[in-house]
Amino acid sequence: MHLHESFEVRWFLPVDDARVQRLTSWFSGAPSSGPPRTDRYLRVQRADLGIKMRGGSASLETKFRRCAFGPIHFSPTILGELERWTKLSHRSTDADDGGRGWTTLRKERRGRVFGLASGRVAEATGERIPGAGCAVELTRVDLVDGKGTAAPAAWTLGIEAFGPEETLLEALYGVGRAVFAEQPDLRLEAADSKGYP
Repeated sequence: MHLHESFEVRWFLPVDDARVQRLTSWFSGAPSSGPPRTDRYLRVQRADLGIKMRGGSASLETKFRRCAFGPIHFSPTILGELERWTKLSHRSTDADDGGRGWTTLRKERRGRVFGLASGRVAEATGERIPGAGCAVELTRVDLVDGKGTAAPAAWTLGIEAFGPEETLLEALYGVGRAVFAEQPDLRLEAADSKGYP
């Protein structure tokens, strides 16, 4: 069993949104997180709770929002909803009900990792992951029907802090400001921002 705390901000954009082309160009040099992964999400009627089977494996993840802090600015044109989440992952086969009550999503990710040390932000290179910082990812999300056919559903841009709990908020702010300084004309609004349980 693994327990993970995170501070994160995420934006969802329609597939045909003009900003998608700009974001995919921005992330074109970022490494892929591997082949597309298919996750199954249990349909629940709560925005603060998510239950998923990760990648068709026996890994069950429960994610619940501990706090919705409200909007934060990373730059004059970047505004998003800051949330704190707790994730609990463990191996389980109990959740397999043959697909009833579940939504299947296929995700293709590109990500960048940034470390924060002594107040300075630096992009991680190679395999070494910093002790504190943020993952910034651009993900194409496809909705998969019962026959396995995938249809584009949305794009999501997320920034998620990692590291010791006392560094999470500082990492999110520091990395967020540095990363979005690379795209001074990009506009992301709180209306596009919500959690991804």
